[in-house]
Parts: sequence; C-alpha cells; structure tokens
Amino acid sequence: MTYPPPVYAPPPVAPRKPTRFGALAWTAVILGIVGVVGSWVIFLNNLTAIAAFVGIVLGVIALFGTRKVLAAVGVVLCVLAIVFTVVAQQAAAKEFDKILNGDVNQGQVGAPGETARQDAIAENPTWGKRYSWANGLSVDVAAPVACTPGQYAAPPKIARAVKFEITITNGTSAAFETALMSVGTDAQFNGQKADMVFDSSGGCDSTFDSATVLPGKTYTFHVAYAVGAQPGEMQLVFEPTFNSDKAAFVGQA
Repeated sequence: MTYPPPVYAPPPVAPRKPTRFGALAWTAVILGIVGVVGSWVIFLNNLTAIAAFVGIVLGVIALFGTRKVLAAVGVVLCVLAIVFTVVAQQAAAKEFDKILNGDVNQGQVGAPGETARQDAIAENPTWGKRYSWANGLSVDVAAPVACTPGQYAAPPKIARAVKFEITITNGTSAAFETALMSVGTDAQFNGQKADMVFDSSGGCDSTFDSATVLPGKTYTFHVAYAVGAQPGEMQLVFEPTFNSDKAAFVGQA
C-alpha cells in the first residue's frame, strides 16, 4: 500500500516590524525641499519658511522613530530653507532700500571746469563746486544770494529768501532731459525742510523748467528757497534719474 508524501507547512513568516514616525520623517523631507526651492522667491518665501519650521518640528519628533536618517535629512533641509530665506530677504531689503534712498555723493567733486578728482569720491560738495556722476553728467551750484519775494510769493510770511544759480553740464553722449532730475524737493535749512519759493512778481522767481540738454551743452536755471531769519546750514540734493546716486550740496546760506 502506497502512502502519499507528507505535506509540510511553510515556516511561519515573522511579521514586519512596523515603522514608527516614518510618515513624519517623509513629511519633514518634503517640507524641507519645498522650503529650499521657495526660499529665493520673495514674499512666497514667508510661507515656505513657515512650512520649513513645521518640518523641523516634525523631523525632530521623527528622530525618535525608526527612520532616523530620513528624519535627520528632513531637519537639515528645513534648517537650510530658513537660512536661505533670511539671506534672500536681507538682500531684497537692501536692494529695496537702495531704490528708495539711493546712494549719496558717490560721484566726484571738483571746481567748475576742472577735471574731477578720483580721490574726491564721497566728499560733500558745497557752493562753487561741481559734482560729476559716473556717466559724465555734472551739476554746479553757485553761492546763494539774497532775494526779495514779491507780494504774492508762496509760501506766505517768508522770513528770508535765498536764490541759487544751478548749472547742469551734459558730458554724456546722449541728450539729457532736465525733467528727469529731482531738483528742489529735497532741500533743508538747519535740519528742517526748506520750501521752494514761487514768485512771479518779485525777485525770487525760480526759472527751472523742462529742457533738453544736448551732449557737451549746459543748462542754467535759478531756484529760490524760504529760509530762517538768521544764517544757517543749507542742503540741496540732486538726483538726475530714479535710483541714481544723489548729490548732496551742503553750505551756509
């Protein structure tokens, strides 16, 4: 009598050890990648930095689980995302501040008709001096002279008025439009705003107007300001175009 071969049951398979905090480790890695990629996008990086901070918290928790290496990678990526975001925002803030304020007296200063000295960079020009920008445009401000405003001059109740003769010299290779230059809006006397005088009937008339200055040519005009009754320090700031260096003339008036 023949008996069938015995059937042996397969050995039992050991159950897989469940992963602990594995999902948190993967989440930290994903948030870290998103944070690094978005760290250089201004305004958006505020959100990605928050996501990276959440990723750090989740990654730290996941370090106590079974995916320690993965969790550590996620934490590192999230930290880098926050660091990159801070660097990007500081750089953006610096550029934005430069756009708003511009650089002051980064050109060259010299006497009118004199070649500007290279070692005069960042010097505060004063009356009778010439300020030259890097592109060849320059401005001269003569010493102020007293003027008497008319009856209908503005602003009213002027204690004392002074008039400046200003000359723009176009040393560039292209025509310059004076309308682009900021003149008169940033004037100070003894640390306070000095108002420009508008006077059509007196001796303090301002003659600045839009004009085209061809290469190699000059344009001269006058601007008057209301100042205090006693002499003091006057400051006039010129900016030929938006976001260009500013020329700040300082002297007694």
